[in-house]
Amino acid sequence: IYAWSGALRKRGELDGLAELVTFADKLEAACIKTLDDGIMTKDLTGLVIPECRDKVRAVNSKEFIAAIRERLEAALA
Repeated sequence: IYAWSGALRKRGELDGLAELVTFADKLEAACIKTLDDGIMTKDLTGLVIPECRDKVRAVNSKEFIAAIRERLEAALA
């Protein structure tokens, strides 16, 4: 996701499209919010410090993307 958001941001900067830069920023923020909310794929749960592992929920890739989408849509509303 960050590869795409970074590419979108750069294209927005090069073309003077502030809306595209803002979208890239909000997409990345939605990713971080999803992780902060404890929603992540199983491979990421192992990176969480032991004291916080009870606060995370492992989901599959489709559910993870859906959670990011929810937060992105809220940020874009």
